[in-house]
Amino acid sequence: MKKTIVIISATWLFFAGCETLDLEPQTAVSTSNFFNNADELQIALNGLYEQRLWRLDESYWDDDGHHRGGGQRNNAISRATLNATSGEIEPSWDLSYEAIKRANVLLDQLPAAREKIDNTIVDQAEGEARAIRAYFYSKLAFKFGAIPLITAPLTIQESLEVERTPQENVKQFVYDELDAAASILPEGNENKATQGFTLGIKARFALYMGDYAIARDAARAVIDSDVYSLDTDFQEMFLKAGASSPEHIYFVPHSFELGSTWNFEGGARGIITRNAGGFGANMPTWEAISIFECADGLTIDDSPLYDPFDPFSNRDPRLVQTMVEFGTDWLGYIYQPHPDSVTTLNTVTNTIVNNNDTRSVAIFASFTGLVWKKGVEQSWSDNRTADRNIIILRYGDILLMYAEALIELGENLEAAQQTINQLRARAYSTTVEDMANYPAITETDQAGLRERLRRERRVELMFEGSLRFQDLRRWRLAEQALNQLVVGLPEPQDQDRNQWPFNDQILPDIDENGLVNLKAQQLIDNGFARLLEDYDFAERMYLWPIPADDILLNSNLTQNTGY
Repeated sequence: MKKTIVIISATWLFFAGCETLDLEPQTAVSTSNFFNNADELQIALNGLYEQRLWRLDESYWDDDGHHRGGGQRNNAISRATLNATSGEIEPSWDLSYEAIKRANVLLDQLPAAREKIDNTIVDQAEGEARAIRAYFYSKLAFKFGAIPLITAPLTIQESLEVERTPQENVKQFVYDELDAAASILPEGNENKATQGFTLGIKARFALYMGDYAIARDAARAVIDSDVYSLDTDFQEMFLKAGASSPEHIYFVPHSFELGSTWNFEGGARGIITRNAGGFGANMPTWEAISIFECADGLTIDDSPLYDPFDPFSNRDPRLVQTMVEFGTDWLGYIYQPHPDSVTTLNTVTNTIVNNNDTRSVAIFASFTGLVWKKGVEQSWSDNRTADRNIIILRYGDILLMYAEALIELGENLEAAQQTINQLRARAYSTTVEDMANYPAITETDQAGLRERLRRERRVELMFEGSLRFQDLRRWRLAEQALNQLVVGLPEPQDQDRNQWPFNDQILPDIDENGLVNLKAQQLIDNGFARLLEDYDFAERMYLWPIPADDILLNSNLTQNTGY
């Protein structure tokens, strides 16, 4: 069944209620007579899907991405200066509570709506609202710990007196709400809060909380529903042409035609190449390219197939679907960052032009030499902006959640192995049974499977918002992964042309957690790299600070340790 894709604009009418100390209601519409019919109820429900509420964390906060804006762009996360006034807090706190406020108001009005509207329609609205409210509470609880748990509209005075609810209580509320929503919602694959979305979010949150049996059962329920399946085309799934992919469970749609564009991750121009009209400022790291296995299933520190002078060859096919391979056609130009490639081919006009994607010509071309390909389209170059669909949840992630839960529980490890192999087989355009044509994993022990799972998540889910960053936090690996020197290509005049793009003398090591040790200081000392930024991560940042403005207005709110 083809997905129904709806662009939700800012049609929500705000009502009374103030969970985030927002003292100015945006309209004076009364709730006493609003839900007179199904159309009015749908308008309220649409407000829960407004694009800006579903913003994800930036993907360059983790070890796979870098933004050359340095402190200005990566600032408080990469430099471990996060505090209660940092700008990164707002999307996670304010927008989540705004969504919760909208859900609370809608749910508060549903008893009266049942007297006027078909109860089947009201039930659907209740299920969606409860699922979405629980989703935003799951984000808040994982990031901030104890938070105000508010389930009904508040007066201004009440909002100034709320207290933090222990994380364990919030967690149970989320589980209960998702269960209740799942019992109401249908199994269909429409692009909204369905039973699959609800159970998938439960699996993700349970995994984050270390409740592996709950995660296992929720993920298994999504799998057993037979509503979703892996897309056979990994690359197209992330493009506009893949909007009806059988793998999508929920994504936030955008559309040039309807005036809805996407501007996260530093925007489209921050990602696309300079030849194509972009800045090449948001780029993959050398750690990111290093984590992709070779075609024999071995990591680059163990495989005889790895060639640092031809790093895209004989690698997992997802590498060239995630990053642009050197010497290939990309957005109308041959992409080649080699310092001697001062001209390149415009493949649209078939003319030779200056190559602004090498730092020999344009000093702000990608500092690592790498640029993102996953989800990027020609239209970004044509429009200097993007209408990218932001994937919140997809079936491939469900499979990884299920496999991880089994591994951590130490049960049914062969099923975990086969589940991971489904993704690996898809990467090589074959079936899981056709083990001769893809490097299937053969480990059946817990430690070996955990190692494989962590690498697989990193490769499969790379550049999909904040998933890698959240994995590092929940695995308590952020200090290891993010206390690092970020390196890039030497200055063009210093580049040893015989050691391009990487050298064959100081090779990375990859550990059991899928962390890459580039030996950055050695690379710098030997002239094989230059320092881009010194990242950091503080232990206190495993929980984020409660926003200072809220604490100033409400003395009942306490602060997390270390802020």
